[in-house]
Amino acid sequence: MKKGLIIFACIAGILVVGNLIFLDWQFFSKNDDETPLVNQLQDEEKLATRSCQLSCKEIIEEEIKLELAKLPSLAGQSSVSPPVSTKLPTQTNNKPKIVYVPLITDGSVSSVDWKEVLPSEFYFDPANYPGAKEFRFEAYLSSANDDRGFARLYDVTNKRGVDFSDLSFNKSEFTRVESSAVKIWSGNNKYTLQLRSVNGTKVQIKEAKLKIYY
Repeated sequence: MKKGLIIFACIAGILVVGNLIFLDWQFFSKNDDETPLVNQLQDEEKLATRSCQLSCKEIIEEEIKLELAKLPSLAGQSSVSPPVSTKLPTQTNNKPKIVYVPLITDGSVSSVDWKEVLPSEFYFDPANYPGAKEFRFEAYLSSANDDRGFARLYDVTNKRGVDFSDLSFNKSEFTRVESSAVKIWSGNNKYTLQLRSVNGTKVQIKEAKLKIYY
């Protein structure tokens, strides 16, 4: 009886150990079968994710292009870029060269007739200024009580007022006045400055000069 129990216990132990071995083999065998499937599913998921990212990126970029196309162009800008070889025109300075010849610092006259400003005599020869295009008479002038006053160049040698040299003004404060191009005769002639006013009121002159344009 005792011997039979021992044999039964051994057989039961063998069965238990065998069952455990069989279960372990089933477990690892199942895991080995599922591993490729799991890896395949993971790879497919990665591919799907990457494909989705690329597709979404393309869709977003396309939407951005469409929205940018709707925006209006900025004022003054062209949709076509200028060629690299385009050259901008350079500006040229066409202003004439000017030379000043001082005549008198200041003087005054109170007369309705032309009267010489003393001292204001000078000699001038246009041949000494080769290339000059024109001559003008310029001065700062004032007339008492805002009366009308006049100034001019006078050619003493030829006893004539220089053509187009007359200046007219009617301000009590000094005002710069410039003539049009005057007609100076050839030769080294003697000139003087003359002033007068409508009512014989005091007329003043300062910083008189010849303005030579080249």
